[in-house]
Amino acid sequence: MRRPFFRKRLKVKDVMTTDVAKVSPNTTLQQAAKKMEEYRIGNVLVVGSTKLLGIVTEMDMVRKAVAKNKSAKTKVKEIMASPVIYVSPDDELLHTSDKMLMNNITRIPVVNLEKKEVIGIVTMKDILRVLPNFLLDKIEWLRIHPGGEELKKKRVKGVCEVCGKFTNNLRFSRGLWVCENCE
Repeated sequence: MRRPFFRKRLKVKDVMTTDVAKVSPNTTLQQAAKKMEEYRIGNVLVVGSTKLLGIVTEMDMVRKAVAKNKSAKTKVKEIMASPVIYVSPDDELLHTSDKMLMNNITRIPVVNLEKKEVIGIVTMKDILRVLPNFLLDKIEWLRIHPGGEELKKKRVKGVCEVCGKFTNNLRFSRGLWVCENCE
């Protein structure tokens, strides 16, 4: 039997990419696009010394520059998204994915909170690479944090996680979906 409680939780530092494309606020859109092409990625982080100031994605370039007839010489500071949502390398991947979903973003910079410097980035692709373990951890997290009393009252169809029998009356009890007999 699998024992997820004893497994190490995935952290941002376990999946982040450390080789990030950084540009200054005065970099032109053309230079930023070339940097994206060089790194084969869809974003650049805008930094001043080591401080994260903003992010420019391919979508930003399309919607905020090309669609508005901006010049290739336009500075990234004019279209960058700022302030930037970021995470720490020690944040749990589950919480990071939730943060990304809640904010409708597909990439999130990683910042060393002590030094206040950018040290990496996590994308949905990074999370998808570790998806099997990630999903198992997410399921386990949902079992531990099921959603309060409402979920305990809820009855659903499914297979009892204790005896394996199908029932129309599963209940959530002690972290498992169980039938009346196994509750």
